[in-house]
Amino acid sequence: MTEPIRPAATKLHGKENWIVCLAIADITTPTATEVAAGTALDITNIAFQSGSPNPSQNTNRVTQERRFGDTVVAEFIGDTTYQGGDLTYAFGAQSASGSDGKKLWEKIPAGTTGYLVRRMGVARATAPAAGQFVDVFPVEFGPSMPTKQGDGESSEAAAVCSFAINSAPAFNKALA
Repeated sequence: MTEPIRPAATKLHGKENWIVCLAIADITTPTATEVAAGTALDITNIAFQSGSPNPSQNTNRVTQERRFGDTVVAEFIGDTTYQGGDLTYAFGAQSASGSDGKKLWEKIPAGTTGYLVRRMGVARATAPAAGQFVDVFPVEFGPSMPTKQGDGESSEAAAVCSFAINSAPAFNKALA
């Protein structure tokens, strides 16, 4: 028998990117142009790691209905639910409109729909390019609220915004 395969680890330290995109024509074939467009904003250095987008999924495992003659009952896969979360990000409370400290605040007013795009295993300063793989989460943003991140000497002005995943995501799609 041959040796079992062991994939190399994909280190994510400094290599996980989050991008807010307001327009993607087809999430199953996103393009590098859409992910880097003027309507997109790379939030990798805006979102706090402790409050970063952390979408999740829950798939129900349901028990098969027992029949009179059954002595063994199995399971079925049921519904899958995708959950959004909270996004905590740097916010320049005293920054001018259009400045780096207000870009995300201004891009996602309550009710904004768009996409959170995650790119893993690519250095954060690397531009999106064809052939890179991404996960695309269709989302709706709730209202942002000014807050703070950290305590004492590490305290920074921040904002927090809830987001909901409003349709099925597309995972590991190559940028065209």
